[in-house]
Amino acid sequence: MTLPALSIQLSNHGDAARVVDDVVRAEAAGVRRAWLSEDLFHRGAMPTAAAALARTRDIEIAFGVLASQHRHPASLAMDIRSLCELGHGRVIVGLGAGVAERGALIDKPASPPLRIVDEAVTALRTLLSGDALTQQGVLHSANGLRLSPAEHMEVPPVYVAAVGPKALAQAGRRMDGAVLTMMCSQEHARWAAQEVQAAARDAGREAVPVVAYIPIAVDADGARARSRMRGVLGYFIARWSQVAFLSRLFLDWSDLDEERMKRIRTEFDAGRPLDELIPDELVDQYCVAGTPDECRRTVEAFSDAGITEIAFDSGGDLDGVLAFIRSCQSDGD
Repeated sequence: MTLPALSIQLSNHGDAARVVDDVVRAEAAGVRRAWLSEDLFHRGAMPTAAAALARTRDIEIAFGVLASQHRHPASLAMDIRSLCELGHGRVIVGLGAGVAERGALIDKPASPPLRIVDEAVTALRTLLSGDALTQQGVLHSANGLRLSPAEHMEVPPVYVAAVGPKALAQAGRRMDGAVLTMMCSQEHARWAAQEVQAAARDAGREAVPVVAYIPIAVDADGARARSRMRGVLGYFIARWSQVAFLSRLFLDWSDLDEERMKRIRTEFDAGRPLDELIPDELVDQYCVAGTPDECRRTVEAFSDAGITEIAFDSGGDLDGVLAFIRSCQSDGD
């Protein structure tokens, strides 16, 4: 079976210089793309991306994702143009509406999300094409705004974060790719990919790339790898059980119910073992975990579900993840 493209996803919660070092290591290992997160309010992805592009030559830098509520389209277009010039075509833009609770801290709503994202993408593409932007948006407006002339302005691929059916359809209709959030089970991945591609076909488009963020643990001892992922899964269940639309990723796509999710949150917060509450089967639904052969089989299952690229969250074991990616690439040669 053909494997999906294998990339890495790097959080902005930790030291930015370390993230840049990790991108350099990933390029040396032959990884094609690094996805940089920008959760508000930790580290800014723009300077990290610029430093990573300056220290590398081949790896692509993708944003996964930038909050549309956080920047005026003109500011975003200026930064992206500079990064495209630095990276010589190695930039991919990922956009989302943003998280409502974080947007409230800067008095920027994240609703209505589809319109916010649509306006941001239209504005970015317009400005980077060299055209004038006139737009009365939900969050940002412009009246005949235009970037200064340049010999050549790139319009990089624009991916959007998508969870629900309307956002997935939006991605299929007019975006260059869809990014599925962490905790995307195999069942949810299959449904989401079908939604994206159905919308693309209806719009007369070619198939649209679908990227999934997936945590991974590779170990010669498969049980030990799953034990590590049990803690990661417990963290997300504990935190996302308190956010309505994110809790649906578990309630709709696994056998978890609200009572069991509450028990997991209680046990996780108390630092107690989760072995009985999170069995191996649940780990394998949401994570890539086990021996190298077991991990490869799970990657193949996500590929069969329609995922065209997996961005691995290494969980602190980047060397192990890079070794696994190299082995998959070698098998495919």
